[in-house]
Formats: sequence, structure tokens, C-alpha cells
Amino acid sequence: MNKLRDFIYDKSDIVIALLIISIAGLIVLSRIDAILAYPETFAANTKPPVVSEPAIHVGDKDSTSSAAIEGDGDDIEMLAIYINYGESLQSVADKFVSVGLFSTAEEFLSAIEDAGVQTQIKTGNFILPANATDEEVMEIITNPGL
Repeated sequence: MNKLRDFIYDKSDIVIALLIISIAGLIVLSRIDAILAYPETFAANTKPPVVSEPAIHVGDKDSTSSAAIEGDGDDIEMLAIYINYGESLQSVADKFVSVGLFSTAEEFLSAIEDAGVQTQIKTGNFILPANATDEEVMEIITNPGL
């Protein structure tokens, strides 16, 4: 009787571990079709990435028109610029030059450096007035929503 008790005490941990592994293996084996089909299911349920123009004029009818906002009798043209996550400062500068907020990329990079916000630029879509000053641009792209 002592031999049986000693065997159970000595080997019970190994037996329980093998039992758990066997049960897990049976569960995986019974669901293998669903597990292997998951990438296709996931791909079917996700939206394709949105590819946007680097910068557009905000407009009523198409992406190249300009929008006027009424305020104090002055019409203000608004510009939209999308900054992607991980995008280089040079690429962001090129977008600002393409819409005419800065005349050269170097001017934008200089304004970023002067403001000390090289690492504070946020990602997303930014709506900027066409007549925004350098300081206003830096404020908008580092503190969206203000």
C-alpha cells in the first residue's frame, strides 16, 4: 500500500500535466479549421487602408475647390492636410509647401525648429486657414482641437 501511495505522490504532478496537455491538444485539434480560417475571416472584416491626397482644399463639391467661411465679412479659404503616423518632417514639409502655406520645405522646417516642436507634431487631419501664420500652423499641428 505504501508503494502505491508513494507512486501517486511522486507521479501525480506529471500525470496532471500530461492530462492538461492532452485536453488542450484535443481542443485545438477540434477547432483547427476555425483557427486556420481566421486570417481570411479577419481580412474580410477589415477595411482597406485609406489612401488620401497629401493635402486638399476643403470644398463644397470636389476635393480641389476652396471653401469660404463667413466671418466679419471676410472669406477665409481653408486647407486640409493629413499627417500620417511616422511620417518624416520632410514629407510633412512637402505637404505644407504643396498647399502654399510655406514657400519652401526649408522654411517649414525652420519654423518647426524655431518653435521647438520637432517631436510634438500630432497625426491626423488638420484644417488650417490659408492665411495662417507660422505660429498658428505650429499651434494647430501640435495641439489639435484647440
